[in-house]
Amino acid sequence: MLTNKTLIRFVYLLIPLFVFACGKKEVEESENHLFTLLPASVTHADFVNHLDYDKQLEKKFNIYTYRNFYNGGGVGLGDVNNDGLIDLFMTSNMGSNVLYLNKDNFEFEDISVQAGIGGKGQWSTGVSFADVNGDGWTDIYVCNSGNVEGDERHNELYINNGDLTFSEQAKNYGLENNGYSTHGAFFDYDKDGDLDLYLLNNSFKAIGSFNLVDNQRLIRDSVGGDMLYRNDGDKFTDVTVESGIYGSIIGFGLGVTIGDIDQDGWMDIYVSNDFFERDYIYLNNQDGTFKETLVDMMRSISAASMGADMADINNDHYPEIFVTDMIPEHDDRLKTKTTFDSWDSYKSNFDNGYHHQFTRNMLHLNNADGTFSEIGRQAGVHATDWSWGALIMDLDNDGLKDIFVANGIYQDLTDQDYIQYFSNRDMVMSIVSGDGVDYKTLIDAIPSVKISSYAYKNKGNYKFQNMAADWGLDLPSHSNGSAYGDLDNDGDLDLVVNNVNMPMFIYRNETNIQLPDYHFLKVILKGEDGNTNAIGSKVTVKHKGESFYLEQMPMRGFKSTVDFRPNLGLGTLTMVDSLVIEWPDDRVTLMTDVQTNQILTLYQKDAISMSLQFTDSLISRNDFFEDISAKNRINFIHEEDNFDDFKRERLIYNMMSTEGPRMCKGDVNGDGLDDFYVGGANGQPGALMIQRRNGAFKSVEKTLFEADKVSEDLDCAMFDADQDGDLDLYVASGSNEFPSSSSALNDRLYINNGKGNFAKSNQILPAGKYENSSCVRAEDFDNDGVMELFVGIRLKPFLYGVPVNGYLLENDGNGNFTNVTAQIAPELQDVGMIRDMLWEDVDGDGDKDIILAGDWMPLKIFINESGNFKEKTNAFGTDKTSGWWNSLVAGDFDNDGDVDFVAGNHGLNSRFKTLPWKPIDMYVNDFDLDGSVEQIICTYEGDFSYPLALKHDLTRQLPMLERKYETYEMYKNQQITDIFPEEQINNSIHLEAHVLETSLFINNGAGEFARKSLPAEVQFSSVFTAEVTDYNSDGNLDILLGGNLHHVKPEVGRYDASYGSFLLGDGQGGFQNIPAKSSGFHLDGEIRDIMEVKTETGEILVVSRNNSPIQVFKILNE
Repeated sequence: MLTNKTLIRFVYLLIPLFVFACGKKEVEESENHLFTLLPASVTHADFVNHLDYDKQLEKKFNIYTYRNFYNGGGVGLGDVNNDGLIDLFMTSNMGSNVLYLNKDNFEFEDISVQAGIGGKGQWSTGVSFADVNGDGWTDIYVCNSGNVEGDERHNELYINNGDLTFSEQAKNYGLENNGYSTHGAFFDYDKDGDLDLYLLNNSFKAIGSFNLVDNQRLIRDSVGGDMLYRNDGDKFTDVTVESGIYGSIIGFGLGVTIGDIDQDGWMDIYVSNDFFERDYIYLNNQDGTFKETLVDMMRSISAASMGADMADINNDHYPEIFVTDMIPEHDDRLKTKTTFDSWDSYKSNFDNGYHHQFTRNMLHLNNADGTFSEIGRQAGVHATDWSWGALIMDLDNDGLKDIFVANGIYQDLTDQDYIQYFSNRDMVMSIVSGDGVDYKTLIDAIPSVKISSYAYKNKGNYKFQNMAADWGLDLPSHSNGSAYGDLDNDGDLDLVVNNVNMPMFIYRNETNIQLPDYHFLKVILKGEDGNTNAIGSKVTVKHKGESFYLEQMPMRGFKSTVDFRPNLGLGTLTMVDSLVIEWPDDRVTLMTDVQTNQILTLYQKDAISMSLQFTDSLISRNDFFEDISAKNRINFIHEEDNFDDFKRERLIYNMMSTEGPRMCKGDVNGDGLDDFYVGGANGQPGALMIQRRNGAFKSVEKTLFEADKVSEDLDCAMFDADQDGDLDLYVASGSNEFPSSSSALNDRLYINNGKGNFAKSNQILPAGKYENSSCVRAEDFDNDGVMELFVGIRLKPFLYGVPVNGYLLENDGNGNFTNVTAQIAPELQDVGMIRDMLWEDVDGDGDKDIILAGDWMPLKIFINESGNFKEKTNAFGTDKTSGWWNSLVAGDFDNDGDVDFVAGNHGLNSRFKTLPWKPIDMYVNDFDLDGSVEQIICTYEGDFSYPLALKHDLTRQLPMLERKYETYEMYKNQQITDIFPEEQINNSIHLEAHVLETSLFINNGAGEFARKSLPAEVQFSSVFTAEVTDYNSDGNLDILLGGNLHHVKPEVGRYDASYGSFLLGDGQGGFQNIPAKSSGFHLDGEIRDIMEVKTETGEILVVSRNNSPIQVFKILNE
């Protein structure tokens, strides 16, 4: 199935004769609204980006002949007459561009004609305000695009004459590029004192004409590709090739964002590309060249990247990157406008070099170590519909930067019913005739729906809340470019938005009136000749350990330019300790004890040379751990096979065939050194790694394990099964790949002869039939001196969601095991889908109890009552703990003498959301009575729960529903009770998940637990494993956690934002996240186990990863 961005390609391929590739209101004075929309009757600014319907038909220039027809225009803010007031420039697609002079008090005068900026191009896009010639007057660079017949398309550079007139001189400066230009960003990339230009272009070539296997990224398109121009005084020189910038035919640039990503003092570049090409990160090499590094820095990116912005959202002095895409938030539009890549399509695109792309907005958190974690889903900013303008700024001056998204499209080609209707062959033939194409019929049928923009308030701790309605920014529209600026010089940021076929928006910010306790500092930076606005400067406020940071880069968002005067919201601060300006030439202006609520004008000529260090080097300090994987002490690479769970379970979202390998350790050969076993995948044997005296490990017993390589190892345990004084090995076999009849699911017991040589037992484990095991834990639970086993079952093959067993296996002392579950723990039968288990004395009575965690099941405690086990139903009080639990680890985290534990869960950085009273539901049944089971997963939106499956996915699995839902419109807002009969729902297995957060559970001493949150960084991804030790020798237990899950449907996107978590404990149940940059604990990939191992050369951490080599760390402080 096609994604939204390739779906548009599909529409146009239906008709081969043409090509395609992608109300006024009165002033509202409301105490409840932070913004007031000012009508043209007040502002005298009545610009409309009007797309003339008759001209579309007359010139055959429309959405079907030009893929960017509805991409809209930009907004430019700047002071063109140096009177201290911000003027407005609006680009028009089919009409003349407009320049409004700010006359103060939100009154504007259209001076376009006298200024001479109307433009000769017939399709203007982006606008850039910059003093290009360094004469102290703001110039205007307008990008032009489109393929309008008779249009001599080229970009225009309007040089300011200083008298409110402009002279077009693009050709004289070498900047009259005639590509499909989107936007230009002026900045001093080589730090020679003048402004250079990155010109963002959009490919000429039709989307449907590409062979994606033939990646053309490195092939230069001299006309249509992106350009980097170096300012050589009175002329700009194309240095694209020698600087390392891609300029290919597959560049579909919609956003260019400039900032110092790595905080090395040099401006870097982020480019957002639409359609199949991935985005780019260009890190400045400080020698006039760039290195493109996106795949090394970002694990996932947006699929149809549009607008973008870069700014510091968490006040750590490193900029984050926010990129918009086109996934709707609400069920009605999600079900009627959206589709996603299949697993095969996604994998093919990745294999062809287009990276991991997913349809959603992305908020890339800068980890300050050369990597980003994509946290948009956890932040709540991932779904804003068809989005263009992206801006990060402090809208309410509380000291935290917010996010504004301008969105909507005038006619929505992704409407599924529209596509279905016009894909009918008879309909195609009626539109296409010998005389051409009936564009009128095609265009008239496209739905047009206005959508509200989004205004996300930064709540701190990586959380945002959409306040568009509360703030008065929710008027539905077809919005594109947007810009912020202080139009009335009152210290807060107003908004200007360019709309298609409706009046522009000018929003007045009322923060100074409604939130008078929130303060600001605005700086006017006076640079030197060549860069008079000091573009590239850094503005930092420091106060009592807090930091507020902005970069001077006005060209940003989507096709737009914001106010060139940095405005820092400072919350309730009335005075700050220091204000620091780092100028482009690395000199510094330092002011101390600065009062807020003022506008300061500062001059680069007054700056001095001094040493500053607001940020550390990207190089890890390794305070606690050192990655020594490169020393090759352990040579094992887990090699996952290519099994595709989604070919069978079409309605689930996470694969269950990539959950290994775990590890286990012990001294198997009696030499006093820790050895360990690590599981293999289907087709790969596990490995028994014997430690040598030099701290290296060697794989042994290869022939033995090779014979069982058909099995996929999920877990293992070393224990003395036959009472002969040495350690034997139990390996749990699992994975979703095998049927119940497959011997590959047989668990294996390998008996040690005392010298580290093993022989396989012929028992069918765990319980005399082939089952999908997930975990094994050894313990003498009946105190008879013999080690028994708990074995947990993961799932019933081909029947995901059906509850399965946990087994207690009694040992006869010779390593022969009998299933005694029914006799001593009957409640473990059909208990759920088990993922992990712990033997711990939770009630302090001296014997070991059971802690159990699993998928779609509540956490459970089973109390040991003289060798019999009974569930403690009040162990978690009234809390509902059902979740997607993956792992368990225990410890006394509050130093009160009893056992607490941490349970690894799905995490919060996900499209899946829960509240205690609004769970995720799964209904399991053979709904169409064809002999196979379906899983219908439902999630809440507001007060109603809807199936997550899209119509085409659901009806492909259940064809009987095609007649019921002939259109997508009929399927929207349908609950499961609308889709299936009540009797069928009642007969289904109904599972719930109430908690997705990886959590700490504190014991009150009686085996009763209270759930406690862990730091937000832990929730960035799924947690599959944890290790507990006191790593800083302060007497308190600390925690290491690892996870990630990559094999999931593109519809929900990979869970890959974790680089591991290191939590320092305070001994009272509190934890502090220590970033990888400081700790040295930096994990890569899908982590499945973390294990501490003693070696002759010190303690190490062994980290197993799915489909990757083992990672090894030296522990530095134990």
